[in-house]
Amino acid sequence: MKNITKKQVFALVVVLVIGVCAVVYSMVFSDYKTKTEALKASNDTLEAEVNELEQYFVNMGTYKAQQKQMLEDIEVRTADYPGDAKEEDAIMMAVDMNATAIINFQSIGIGASENIHSIASGVVTAAGTEEYKEQIDFVEKTATYSNITDYGNLKACVEKIYASPYRVGIDAISYRKVSDENLQIEGTIDIAYYSIKGMNKDYVLPDMPEYMDGIGELFGVINKETGTVDLSVVPEEENAAN
Repeated sequence: MKNITKKQVFALVVVLVIGVCAVVYSMVFSDYKTKTEALKASNDTLEAEVNELEQYFVNMGTYKAQQKQMLEDIEVRTADYPGDAKEEDAIMMAVDMNATAIINFQSIGIGASENIHSIASGVVTAAGTEEYKEQIDFVEKTATYSNITDYGNLKACVEKIYASPYRVGIDAISYRKVSDENLQIEGTIDIAYYSIKGMNKDYVLPDMPEYMDGIGELFGVINKETGTVDLSVVPEEENAAN
């Protein structure tokens, strides 16, 4: 067997060292390079976020002033909306129409409250205001008033509806002429009552003492001559007077 010289041994050692270095490079250095690149990308992202937060801090006074202005604007825009609308409100609207015009109600149908838009509590609290912390719901409650009246009194009812302190809208008005013998018309008025829940507004019960005491009659018009209630038609003498 041929003897291995010192030069050959040295060359073999050199080859082994180079191989080990290659392995170390591929397994260690390359891994550190990848981590360094990821860290640099993370630092760049953090730097951008810090710069953005710095701008928020610099402009904090302006933002607070704008937020205060927006809150005041919200309060003004929602001031007319009650904290809720209930059956009592729909009934008192009929009482008000009955006190203003000659109108013989045949039926009053009051629907359930329905959310037409909601702002989730997470969105509300994210605004960071002291005033609002809960979910805000925009609610609609619709009532249908079936009745017999005439055109002049219908106009008086519409005028009374829009003069109401409630936040309301007329969804629909549908009438037909009863006969050719008089001016009576029969139909319905659909009124939508709007309210906002979650804005620290308590429900306020309408003033109902006269209604609760039984004064007045919604489902018929009192005949002044007989003192009785006609539950079917508007008295002709009342029509003639109008």
